[in-house]
Amino acid sequence: AESCEDAPAEMLMRVWQWWNGSLSAPGRPRSHPNFPRHGLLRYADDPNPRLRQLALDDPESTVELVERLSRDPHEEVRYRAATDARLSSASAVWLLDDPHEHVRRAAAGHPALPARTLVQLLRSPDTAAAAAGSPGLPEPVAERMIEVLRRLRAEATG
Repeated sequence: AESCEDAPAEMLMRVWQWWNGSLSAPGRPRSHPNFPRHGLLRYADDPNPRLRQLALDDPESTVELVERLSRDPHEEVRYRAATDARLSSASAVWLLDDPHEHVRRAAAGHPALPARTLVQLLRSPDTAAAAAGSPGLPEPVAERMIEVLRRLRAEATG
């Protein structure tokens, strides 16, 4: 279904409930052009966490829903909320203490993190890579990182 360009929306929804995609088609079936986008809000309170997280993809979903799902009992739903650009900086910071590493890593790369928090994350080997990829990284910090990398490469090769 994930590689069939004319797969019907209903089939893609059924597949989504049990399948995370493959290396040959990452993000599918959710990223499939026929995957439904409207009407997903009805899943916001679904007992199935795979469906619950889809509510964030609905164009009518709200910041309030993102915030609520960032506190969801299921880590997969919190992970999805951590990757949503609408998540508040306070919630992104809160998710940095999540018990699940992939949720913490997603939160560490969130663009809403305060600069001070990002700098702290850059200093930790556990979170530096995720924080370095954050679009919220202050330009002077990024420039300093590039400068340090150039110097380290020069020292290693010369």
